[in-house]
Amino acid sequence: MYRWWKPLLCLLLVIVLAFVMMCLAIVPVLIAVWITGADLLATMDITNLGPIGFFYLNLSLIVFIPASGLSIWIVHGVRPRFLSSVAGGIRWKWLLRCVAVVLPLWALYAGLAAFAEPPTSPPPDQWATLLVIVLLMTPLQAAGEEYLFRGWIMQNVGAWFARPMVGLVASLVVSAAAFSAAHLSPDPWILGTIACLGLAAGIATWRTGGLEAAIAIHAVNNVLSFVVVMIFGGWSQAFVGPQTTGTPMMLVLALAVSGIALGLVLWQAKRAGIQPHYQPPVPPLPPASLPPAPGYPVTQYPR
Repeated sequence: MYRWWKPLLCLLLVIVLAFVMMCLAIVPVLIAVWITGADLLATMDITNLGPIGFFYLNLSLIVFIPASGLSIWIVHGVRPRFLSSVAGGIRWKWLLRCVAVVLPLWALYAGLAAFAEPPTSPPPDQWATLLVIVLLMTPLQAAGEEYLFRGWIMQNVGAWFARPMVGLVASLVVSAAAFSAAHLSPDPWILGTIACLGLAAGIATWRTGGLEAAIAIHAVNNVLSFVVVMIFGGWSQAFVGPQTTGTPMMLVLALAVSGIALGLVLWQAKRAGIQPHYQPPVPPLPPASLPPAPGYPVTQYPR
């Protein structure tokens, strides 16, 4: 049953769960630092992350997948699998289809961005190890952010409004604003660039009834961005933070690419018949009585 205070309780719970999981996730980092003799503060420096720090950064965002699902389940009684989609889980074929659709577009986008803003720092020293982490963990890191910003936030904010369209608009605005603010850059062009991706992911989530398209867009963006850095350099600029600044051209380019990606996803959703709403299973019909085979008399026995 809906209560106005439930989203607030859910917010408190997701913060607590994420904090506990982040604390647990740092244990293997401390073990690795102790074994290698590395400096912990230098390892966690966002401007020059090594493999250990990059591993923890990914892991600290992946924890939002279980934290979001558990908080929704405990407070609202919604099974965690329905945070993924209305189908009660990730629709893997649809996820892979979204990846295939946006991958060429984002490859072009990453190339143009690297050309428009040439990197000013070299590739990372341990690029091979970092590349393995990118390929294995960055898609899950992107998924963790989507479960929080598009799954958890849109469901909890939307629940406060009786009118669905008002709830949709409010949840999209809050989701995109929180997503931009979480990257900690005060630059308006950076905030707008990140918000473009957030809005596209939010609309795709609403239209398709699941996080698959948003995860595909976010994961492809992050993985390709890191791959470009491994090839052309710019590792110290790869992470958005308080020092990151942008340009109006970056915002225009992000708006165009995010809009095209959203259009491609919605087009494919229509072709694939993706349902945005929960479809309850239809109970099987009782077997119909078959007529007697022709040519054979039907014998009536006394009762």
